[in-house]
Amino acid sequence: MKRYTLYELVTALRSAENMPYALYADAKEKALETANGNPDYAWVLPTFEQYVKDYKGTPIEAPTYQALADWKRNGQRGDYDRQMYAIRTRLNRMWLAALMDVPGAKAECEDILYAYCHLHTWSLAAHHFENVLSDYWDIPVDPYDETGRIRGIGRSRKQCIDLCSCSGAAILAEMAQTLEGVLDDNLLRWARQECVERVLKPFMSLSPYPHFEINGNNWSGVCLSSIGIAAIYLITDPDTLAPLLMRVLEGLQVHESGYNDDGASPEGFGYWQYGFEYTLMFLELLKRRTEGKIDLIRDEKWHKVAGFGADCCFGPSIKLPFGDCNWRGVLDEAVRRYTGSLGVSVCPQGDTKKSFESAWEHGNLMLRHLVWTMQPDQAALVYPRSAVYPVSELFMGFYRTPGDALYLLVKGGNNGESHNHNDVGTFVIIRGDTMPVADAAVGRYNKEYFSEKRYTFFATRSGGHNFPIVDGVEQEGHGRCRCKKFDVKQTDDGDVITMDLSGTLKADSLTAYTRTVTGRKSDGAVHVKDVFTLNRSARIQDRLIVPGEITKTDRGLLLPGGVLLRYDAGKLDAVIAPTEHALEGRTIYTLDLIPKATAAGEVAVEMDFEAV
Repeated sequence: MKRYTLYELVTALRSAENMPYALYADAKEKALETANGNPDYAWVLPTFEQYVKDYKGTPIEAPTYQALADWKRNGQRGDYDRQMYAIRTRLNRMWLAALMDVPGAKAECEDILYAYCHLHTWSLAAHHFENVLSDYWDIPVDPYDETGRIRGIGRSRKQCIDLCSCSGAAILAEMAQTLEGVLDDNLLRWARQECVERVLKPFMSLSPYPHFEINGNNWSGVCLSSIGIAAIYLITDPDTLAPLLMRVLEGLQVHESGYNDDGASPEGFGYWQYGFEYTLMFLELLKRRTEGKIDLIRDEKWHKVAGFGADCCFGPSIKLPFGDCNWRGVLDEAVRRYTGSLGVSVCPQGDTKKSFESAWEHGNLMLRHLVWTMQPDQAALVYPRSAVYPVSELFMGFYRTPGDALYLLVKGGNNGESHNHNDVGTFVIIRGDTMPVADAAVGRYNKEYFSEKRYTFFATRSGGHNFPIVDGVEQEGHGRCRCKKFDVKQTDDGDVITMDLSGTLKADSLTAYTRTVTGRKSDGAVHVKDVFTLNRSARIQDRLIVPGEITKTDRGLLLPGGVLLRYDAGKLDAVIAPTEHALEGRTIYTLDLIPKATAAGEVAVEMDFEAV
């Protein structure tokens, strides 16, 4: 991403007239034009009219302290997060309803905004207790230690800047901008002041810096971009705004570096979308604020990052399932439309209402569904497609079968990635809207899940992935556990992915391990060959994760989604067992193929998958 000097930034900000007052001044006009004129958005006004009816007379329930304290008492965050997001959802919906003059929306919007400004904190429970209370009351009171050196400058009373509070400030700042003259002036002024006190002032202090400024994961994209959005709306003086935006842009350099050079996010699709959508909104707003003088979204790296999201879409609803991400998801339509207009190849338009409702937490993004009206330059002609991300060691193969599309995903990588699961060398098979050979996806977010116990959970262990267990040994959770070689050969007939996974399992009996995965283009058949080099006999459990019942047939094992697994039953035992980990409410089964005899030397396990 191009770096600008402070002089260049100040000059660009100074040269733009009537800013920030003119930003999205046409939001109402554009939103109503979309709602009334675009058949794909004919659902908008009736849906928002129903929202107002549902909320009218329904009490606003603020998050409770008991739910907040559950994190401290027992490490649970679910109830509090649901309460916080419920009030945020109501806030976002009433913002857009009031913008489009839906009857009764103004009063509902004022009430929910009033309630949101009264909240003790805008952050989530886990972040609040772990990062905030030590600084909450301007600690240290005395900034100097006994030698006269500065201990810390301290922060304003409402110091609490996490993903939720930063994005909350972006929501309120843009809400106040677009609803100027609609809501009560005093309420809008208060909302702006809360954004400054809770987020901008703490960020503008120099000590201590928030961790996301030097962390390249999704936090840096969401928090810094949200701060940038709020600042652009709330700071009218270019000379005051410029140094803050310089700091935001420096932080976004760090965020950009969190994506691999091939554009892939090590955190997976869900966190890719979370970080990228905020970055996209900020960079687009900065372009508007400077009247096009600073246009960073056309950076080559960001185009690669944008393309990664489209490559993560498989079938009607399945997304790249690796890491702490669900395997169902929606590529946001506003993001798809904007990046497609830049010349990035994207997938075809999906369900606009489903995409809009999936953005329930992100009011700024919901607005852009209605005001970003550009059309993609490239879409279905190049989608779906196979893709290789060599730096990230990720292969996504697309094949046709007699009945449906089939995808083969293969992952190399390492176990030091953000939101890591111990899944080096895993693969999954997708057919239609089912994942017959699956990833267990994300586990339950609580304190233990992000502690030293992280890899005791089924979702995060390598034993919860399509990967062998040797003498009871599984992968370890650190960056040294990595794929040594990830080689992809693509031909007209098919794809061959070869991985050297030696060292990923620290079993004393195992000296080397390679996995070769072959996808055949003519019929979508997949062949997996694992070769173990042993120095003595060992127990090998070549594990598969299957989300549903497995049926034994005379040809092999029939997996959900109509995929048949064939193997040599004379050499391998198949052991099937249910687990306590559920996926979409369905029981997950482990399927272990176990060699009946092993000895020093090479032992091969082969699996053939075909659509039936």
